[in-house]
Amino acid sequence: MPDDGYNWFLIIVAIVCSVVVTMINVYILVHFQHPEDRNQAWFPKLVVVLGLTLSELSILLLPLDIANRAACADAIVLTACNFALPMLELWTAVYMMMLILIIFVVPFTLFYYEQDHDMTVRGKLISSSWWVAGTFVIVGLILGLSYGFAGFVDLPVTTLTSGIAPFGASASVLGASAEACVKTGTFPASSTTGYACDASSGVPTETWSVRTSFPIYVVALTSLISWILFIAFGGVGVSALPVDLVKAFLGRPKTVIPKSEYIKIAGKIAEHTQAVIAEAREVQREERGTGRTRKTRRALAKIDKKLTQLEEDELTLQKIFPQGEDREASWMMTVSGYYAKLVLGILSGIVSLMWLLHIALYVFPSPPMTPFLNDFFVALDDAWGLFGTAAFALFCFYLIMCVIKGNIKVGFRFLLFAVYPMRLNGTLMSSFLFNVGLIMLSSISVIQFCARAFDGYAAETSVSKIFGDELNHLRGIGALFEENVFMYMFFAFAGLAAIVLAHTEVKEGRQPKRAIESLYK
Repeated sequence: MPDDGYNWFLIIVAIVCSVVVTMINVYILVHFQHPEDRNQAWFPKLVVVLGLTLSELSILLLPLDIANRAACADAIVLTACNFALPMLELWTAVYMMMLILIIFVVPFTLFYYEQDHDMTVRGKLISSSWWVAGTFVIVGLILGLSYGFAGFVDLPVTTLTSGIAPFGASASVLGASAEACVKTGTFPASSTTGYACDASSGVPTETWSVRTSFPIYVVALTSLISWILFIAFGGVGVSALPVDLVKAFLGRPKTVIPKSEYIKIAGKIAEHTQAVIAEAREVQREERGTGRTRKTRRALAKIDKKLTQLEEDELTLQKIFPQGEDREASWMMTVSGYYAKLVLGILSGIVSLMWLLHIALYVFPSPPMTPFLNDFFVALDDAWGLFGTAAFALFCFYLIMCVIKGNIKVGFRFLLFAVYPMRLNGTLMSSFLFNVGLIMLSSISVIQFCARAFDGYAAETSVSKIFGDELNHLRGIGALFEENVFMYMFFAFAGLAAIVLAHTEVKEGRQPKRAIESLYK
């Protein structure tokens, strides 16, 4: 590896990661999409894959930034390093692309997708454009006015002045210690006067205000909304992800049913489905006569719950009666998948616990009680150059997985009702687009979270220039970042979510187990 910072291997890693992440997101899209959207709505699907890929790659940019910085020897000054990847430009490009998607592309595609199917393409384009134009005007006014009046960085400045003295001067010249400044007038040959001071105990005497760049200010304001989403979704996901993986293993199907039993249960599911559809039509007729009332909303919520349960029953039935030419191999793959979930659930629980311990031991105390995971990554790097970076990437990527899990678990809720829920094999493109926008927003705070939690390991990286002192001293909002307000809120919400989740699991555990084989007899 060259010492000047140029590591061509990082370029290969970046390309491979981009391809792998894109393939994973295509897999997620295929398995979550609603049957009505199969082989159509191609542009919304492209936006969904692009949005998910950008949000995940933005997380992986952080370990790539660290590896890019580590490629340059410590003895070489940063300005002399020949880095393989222009990380600051990459960060700016990814953030700007995400903001364009969040503000323009996703809303336009969502409005276009939800237009009346009887409208012409031209009518859909005009209507969607008007909606996006209105959004642009509102967002532009907020950002422009905020930047104009408060787009400054207020940096505290400590002024230290001193006289001069030759090396080896006596203590009477230097002061009480070698770290003290030269006392005024104590050296006759000096024409410069100064004050008796100590640089280690200086206090700010003035504030230096400078205008920040517009992209940095946009990222700062966007991160405020991002932190709210991360606290809600990430706080739930950090507990729900390991619990649901282990729960899936414990509730796995243990036997295969015969074909006669499969036909019988499938027929019963079809009968129940027809009954629910008839119930839904009855509610729709009532809605047309009286309008949407509290009664009809409750009835529709119950119908939606029944349909969701029927979809889960259908998936379970497909698992306990594998179809195809090689049924035994299909059943073995199903069983192996559940054991893989058990392993992932245990590992996820360990990672969640280590994250919470790291926050409590390193982030909150001042000074930190222990570097904890920072030392862990450094020790892995000492074993082999990419071990620490890979482990760091996994810990950061785990947080975005927690955000996605929390988003699927609770969805975006308004007045306790889920809006645009995500369901396996039942997610419409409108729900996909809305939730991808939320995930992209959340990824901004995830990056900031990792940069702050691992600031010892991620020192002197390009992202530290974005989420460093400049963000901490932004006028009006810098104190929220400097005092770790959002991190305290995340830690508290994660603890609360864990308690609520434990209570819910205990309550569900006391209820009779739902066995599909006996449900439709």
